[in-house]
Amino acid sequence: MGSGQSQTARRSGRLSGRKQTARASVREEALFVKGGSVLRTKVITAAIGLPILLALIHVGGWPFFAVTGAVMLLGLGEFYAALRLKNIEPVWEAGFAGALGIWFATQWAPDAWRSSLIMACTSGVVFLALIAQFWRRRGTSSIANAGATVFGVVYVALLFSFFLRLRLVPLSHFPGIAEHSWQDRMGALLLVLAPVWFMDTSANIVGKYFGTRKPWPTISPNKTWEGAAAGLLASLVGTLVIGAVLRFPSPHMVSLGLLQGVLGQLGDFCESLLKRDVGVKDFGSVLPGHGGVLDRIDSLLFALPVAYWYLIIWVIPPA
Repeated sequence: MGSGQSQTARRSGRLSGRKQTARASVREEALFVKGGSVLRTKVITAAIGLPILLALIHVGGWPFFAVTGAVMLLGLGEFYAALRLKNIEPVWEAGFAGALGIWFATQWAPDAWRSSLIMACTSGVVFLALIAQFWRRRGTSSIANAGATVFGVVYVALLFSFFLRLRLVPLSHFPGIAEHSWQDRMGALLLVLAPVWFMDTSANIVGKYFGTRKPWPTISPNKTWEGAAAGLLASLVGTLVIGAVLRFPSPHMVSLGLLQGVLGQLGDFCESLLKRDVGVKDFGSVLPGHGGVLDRIDSLLFALPVAYWYLIIWVIPPA
């Protein structure tokens, strides 16, 4: 090759490299702008939704029951709708009926009957989901259809029902908390909500800007060990802060904070596992910037039950 051709090739290579660099810069700038837009949308949604949620928790009663029940049904509907992508047809009627039964039993049933009624509702879903398979569409699986129906009720309705249970925990039995005070009405739920919010936010920010090592990239490619560690620390700090306001023993708050930090993030990973299996990025789009209901409450589904049982067994004195 002549010297002229070599110089031309080198110039062409430099121009090509500059074009690639320019395109990469444009892509990075676009991603940055998009990320900022998504973050603003998340902040706006949270700024609108958070005061409403706190007000509902404080009021309690039928407003709290109805709104949280609607959220639960939306989440269950999102889950069932996504399953159609895998040629699975859950029995919506049985699932929704069982979920509503669990919701009513949790909120309004006498203590002596609550567990039995919840078990009856869950058993009823099993019966109805299996019987419905006599008329299933050809090409679908009876086991998959019935199993997915029951799993949806347990995963969404039963686990999320601990949101209602925590609102009913009698904190006024604890020294220093007056009956019907905001601590009595909201304290038990804030002991979960605040740490989980801190955990999700910290894990997201640290993982995005400082994370390098990914625990399960095929399940959740954006989550990192660095983000998980930050989330665990944030959960611990959030639990200690709310626990101090409620005057709960610090050793128990350390244990609860660590449990919520680990199980809450596992709940997030498990929801990602389900999304990857059905092939969706989000379960829905009802919450701008956050995705669907399940995308927002995934960590809570694991954190709520462990917080409830920990408080009942170890922290709250018997009435």
